[in-house]
Amino acid sequence: MAECLLNIDLGELPDEDEQLYVAAQVANIACGGHAGDAHSMRRALELCARHGTRAGAHPSFEDRANFGRQELPVAPEVLRAQVAAQCARLGALASEVGVPVRYAKPHGALYHAANREPALARAVVAGVVESLGAGLTFLGPASGALRDVAQEAGLAYAREGFADRGTRPDGSLIPRGQPGAVLTDAGVARENALRLAMGGTVDTLCVHGDSPGAVAMAREVRAVLDVLSLRSESFGEGAWRLVLPERLGPRVVLDTLKATPGVVDVVVGEEAACVYFDPAAPPEDPRHVLGRLVVGSGPAGEAPLVTVRVRYDGLDLPGVAERVGLSVEAVVRLHASREYTVRTVGFLPGFAYLGEVDARIAAPRLSTPRTRVPALSVGLAGRRTAIYPLASPGGWNLLGTAVDFTPFRPESGAQLRLGDRVRFERVD
Repeated sequence: MAECLLNIDLGELPDEDEQLYVAAQVANIACGGHAGDAHSMRRALELCARHGTRAGAHPSFEDRANFGRQELPVAPEVLRAQVAAQCARLGALASEVGVPVRYAKPHGALYHAANREPALARAVVAGVVESLGAGLTFLGPASGALRDVAQEAGLAYAREGFADRGTRPDGSLIPRGQPGAVLTDAGVARENALRLAMGGTVDTLCVHGDSPGAVAMAREVRAVLDVLSLRSESFGEGAWRLVLPERLGPRVVLDTLKATPGVVDVVVGEEAACVYFDPAAPPEDPRHVLGRLVVGSGPAGEAPLVTVRVRYDGLDLPGVAERVGLSVEAVVRLHASREYTVRTVGFLPGFAYLGEVDARIAAPRLSTPRTRVPALSVGLAGRRTAIYPLASPGGWNLLGTAVDFTPFRPESGAQLRLGDRVRFERVD
């Protein structure tokens, strides 16, 4: 599916939270019609530069008294000049800051009036193009005069939905001032984002920066969109490769995708998951499955902590100490004093890759692997450490031996699972 972007109307309030620019992919910057001045526009552009947010112009009816939310009887030729002047002010400051303005979206009453009346739509689009050029993307309703005119002018067009606005049964927005028009619940905004983005009728979702709870809503909407826009690619016949979402832990991803009807197997690595299925009956897009999981999940609980007792008697311990320029005692202390996370499980049944090792003791694998490493050996390779579940060949530096620990049981599988926390306890 195509990426759906989060756009946020910004540059409107003096105490605007910077975190809104962190969440936004496009910032619609008020450029003087309903709100904003040279100071606020410059600040908004500088925050866009700082956080990699794309900048857009947000022109309006010239009506600061009503925040641009009251329709005014403005002649099209006058409106064109007003929109052009507003966008030109933003464009000049953007050139100074070094941030291109590549999006445009009318604000408030102008958004709805221009979408209803083609003459106003032509005035808005012409004013935008006059000041910012034709190489931009216009944000607006999924259908209507704005879309028709923008596309006639050769502009790219993004169909917009609203995550923080209530809708009528026919899908239209509840007018401001009526009950349910403006949403403040982050959970509801998140559900709206999933519904709209998965519906395939929008290319961008809006959160209003001046709404109560805007930061929380923006974060939740962005989390959903990030999951739905994850890079996914065919990985041979009957397999997809999916980049792992930051919002969800790898164990949750593994368990959820394994339980998805039609999925035969799932392998989760450190950065991606592979989903295997019958090519004749492919399952639902895993991004949709995980998107619903983001919506339905509460705060993540703390992962289990597993303590493994270790006798530091490994054959390679002195060599590692010499290589990193520390004493054996220092290497042992640094290895045992850190809490690790299971990053992935593989190579052997129950072989858990644990990270991150303290950078001061990181050491590469042996240049020549051993033909046999004893079971329960505790190894080090780069910034990963692990416990060999059974005797096998291997090239990890051997630091010690796990005591009274069973990494893998045939009846129950690996003891260490994705996301588990692990500490080593030194024993003599």
